Amino acid sequence: MANKRIVKKQIRNLCGAIADELLYASCFIESFDDEKTDKLVARAAALQINALSHCSFAFDKSRKEFDSVHEYNEARRKYNRTAFAKLNADVKAEVAAILKEMNAMLPQELRDAVKAAATE
Repeated sequence: MANKRIVKKQIRNLCGAIADELLYASCFIESFDDEKTDKLVARAAALQINALSHCSFAFDKSRKEFDSVHEYNEARRKYNRTAFAKLNADVKAEVAAILKEMNAMLPQELRDAVKAAATE
């Protein structure tokens, strides 16, 4: 697991990259729907805000509740792994949904060209 600072930086970069791609596509693909683009950029911004707010969490037990420091550290690590795994799954699911909508907005001939280029 990376530290919180790195995770937050990755979330910002990911959401920024999604917004960039949407805005580039809106500018350079004539049939790209501007209204849907605005909604998807807003969803990417909301994803960033939501994910960043869920990065900060605290282990809800104190050292005194455990028999040893080792047990406390193990329980805290397990809690952190679980919390970051849930955050990761939530972010991946929302990114997949945004990308699916973004790909649906592409014209069919462009999708076919991208598929052909990917298979080569």
